[in-house]
Amino acid sequence: MNPFCTRFFAILLTSTASLCLAQTQTVRGFVRDKESQQQIVLASIVLVTNNNTPVSAVTDSAGQFILTGIPLGRQDFAVSAPGYLGTVLPNIVVTSGKEVILNIELEADYRKLEEAVVKAKNQPGKVINENALVSARLFTVDETDRFAGSRGDPARMASNFAGVQGADDSRNDIVVRGNSPQGILWRLEGIDIPNPNHFSIPGTSGGPVSIINNKILANSDFFTGAFPAEYGNSTAGVFDLRMRNGNNRRHEFSSQLGFLGWDAMAEGPFSKKSKASYLFTYRYSTLALFSALKIPIGTDAVPQYQDASLKINIPIGKKANLAFFGIGGGSRIAILISKQKESSANLYGDQDRDQTFGSGMAVAGTHFTYNINSRSYIKAIAAFSHQQVNAHHELVFRHITGTIARKGEVFNQYALDSLVPNLYYTFRTNTAGIHLFYNTRISARTSFRCGVQASESFYSFQDSNRNFDFIDTAKYWKWFTRWNSKGTGLLMQPYFQFRFRLAPKVTLSAGYTGMVFALADNLEKGKSYVSWDGLMPRAGLRYQLNPKHAINLGLGRHSQIQPAYTYFYILPGNTRPHNMGMGMTKSTHAILGWDWQIKKDLRSKIETYYQSLDNIPVELHSSSFSLANTGSGFSRFFPDSLQNTGTGFNYGIEFTLEKFFTRGYYYLATLSLFDAKYKGSDGVSRSTDFNTRYAMNALVAKEWNFNKKNALNVGGKITLAGARLTSPMDTLASRREREYVGIDALKNSVQFGSNYARFDIRIAYRINGKKVTHELALDLVNITNRKNILKYSYISEAPYNRQTYQLGFLPLFYYKLDFGL
Repeated sequence: MNPFCTRFFAILLTSTASLCLAQTQTVRGFVRDKESQQQIVLASIVLVTNNNTPVSAVTDSAGQFILTGIPLGRQDFAVSAPGYLGTVLPNIVVTSGKEVILNIELEADYRKLEEAVVKAKNQPGKVINENALVSARLFTVDETDRFAGSRGDPARMASNFAGVQGADDSRNDIVVRGNSPQGILWRLEGIDIPNPNHFSIPGTSGGPVSIINNKILANSDFFTGAFPAEYGNSTAGVFDLRMRNGNNRRHEFSSQLGFLGWDAMAEGPFSKKSKASYLFTYRYSTLALFSALKIPIGTDAVPQYQDASLKINIPIGKKANLAFFGIGGGSRIAILISKQKESSANLYGDQDRDQTFGSGMAVAGTHFTYNINSRSYIKAIAAFSHQQVNAHHELVFRHITGTIARKGEVFNQYALDSLVPNLYYTFRTNTAGIHLFYNTRISARTSFRCGVQASESFYSFQDSNRNFDFIDTAKYWKWFTRWNSKGTGLLMQPYFQFRFRLAPKVTLSAGYTGMVFALADNLEKGKSYVSWDGLMPRAGLRYQLNPKHAINLGLGRHSQIQPAYTYFYILPGNTRPHNMGMGMTKSTHAILGWDWQIKKDLRSKIETYYQSLDNIPVELHSSSFSLANTGSGFSRFFPDSLQNTGTGFNYGIEFTLEKFFTRGYYYLATLSLFDAKYKGSDGVSRSTDFNTRYAMNALVAKEWNFNKKNALNVGGKITLAGARLTSPMDTLASRREREYVGIDALKNSVQFGSNYARFDIRIAYRINGKKVTHELALDLVNITNRKNILKYSYISEAPYNRQTYQLGFLPLFYYKLDFGL
């Protein structure tokens, strides 16, 4: 047998017997200056949760430290260094299966540059980007697993934060302060990336399942408004994700099997002499088990997807570092209505056609960091991304043969008559991008960063559809082209930002960013459509009133280009795209907040905000249409001629009460009260599609430890939100289009019956064996099986519409194994 397999099975066989042995683990890592990225020598790292046996270490000339003999469980570490503000790293989970690697960044204290001792300050939840002084939140990998209902997904986890809510249980689209999910920017390893989700739809930022495996992530930042100048092309929020480095001293492995499929991870050094490391994950999923157990997941079809990720990190001496990274995945589903013998409650897909849908995305990149001196460094990131979506539809003609009653509901029974092809489309975008920046600490009080992000995209859009309109007899049942274009888009985003310590209690972050977008159709040689937003100011101010109270202020001007496919749409009867001249959507953010550190592990936060949106594309003729209402769900839209004259506004107040994980439990409660309105070209002020007016989340979890090694974690989550809005059905228009069409003048005038409510429970048990960690977890999503209404959908029989519900009860189970060699 292969030596690796022999070792693997030996570990499995002996792990149970070893549970009673006293065990410890190694914790190691690096300490760096947050501004200059220089290694910090003689930094002190102390285990503070084990008073009986003090454990400490000091960083060497390379900024490295090693702590051995660390007990298993949740541990806190205090970090300090001469001339720096100390910090405490709380709730670091130490297990027997994997070493813990900490990459610690300390902030210089200009008041104590010459002192040898700095008192450690516990600042749980502080974001990585120090220029973000308002509307920013740090999230950890532990939270993506620990929060009930998060399913290991960064976007679903973020929906627990104040001002953030999910748009659809079946997807991870998120609504930030009433804005369209389309306004979310995804960034990975310092460069903007396309939608990183399986089954993604053009023009959206979410999907049913994330391609990003949370096992590859380091601590990352999430922003909900007035974000720093380095983030452009977004009007709502930003995910700034960081990949962690693999272990560079020993090989470690992880495998997970559950209802959603199987995944595996491997990491380790390239050789014993090298400090370079690799990190690789692969995941394959088929939801066939749900179908076999008759657990509803929104479709009778079986979705299939797979994804992988990779990071290779290569230190080059003491001054430079080179890394290569990549993520990618593909997904496919075939929803075959023709195979159904009776009516279905499908959440995905239309009820009058067979649909085959596939999507894929990939990002491959590299970044190089070089420390110029003790104060400055430069970083260069380059990446190539690919995104593709394709679909094929066939109309299903069938007749009703009878009815059947089941659990109080009546279902039609069908016999198939024929299938008629009616749609083909393939959308493809390839993008090459770079991000270059220079960062320096000018003085102990002042830091400066300037840079530019540039990308060129190559578009290919093809779409043909059969005309359903039975009133237009000349074109009825004939094929017509909606997209048939290839083009390019060049996006430039220069920026600079300063951070000033105006006084011991006052910090100011200020900067400017600009955006220029040049769009070209390959058939219009030599012609470009240019839109730009000159200098967009950003500013944040934090005033620390005393050790417990702080006031925050944020102001910012933001812009975003439109979804690429909307520029290239061809109106029936035309031969070329008609919206190539669309400009950017623009938004102004104003935020005022108050932070109260009630105790070391308990904080309260209140933020109030106002956002003004302008330059939103709306139709030339008078209508309620606005791009402010797009960006979620599984449907594209087909824009008429558009102009940038639409407006909107969002305002609200958010409350957060959070107890961090100490003494074996944590809780988080958030409440958002808001209003989101817009105006189409008809000039009427209406609620946006995402204006539920309030959203509330309450999470709590308790962890019990057994034998100082094993742990049981039980948590719950309650989510409440206002009812969604819709429009009464225009029956004739819906029959002509064979999809639900609302009465335009009554847009969002009707509220769905009841408010949204959901209760989730998560139970996890972690077992630490000798060099092996087992974890079993059960997520019970919507445990009460409440029927929350999502939308109205078109059906081909009278009354031509039906209510479509959010996901019902969904149990998710997994078993995970971590071990090292």
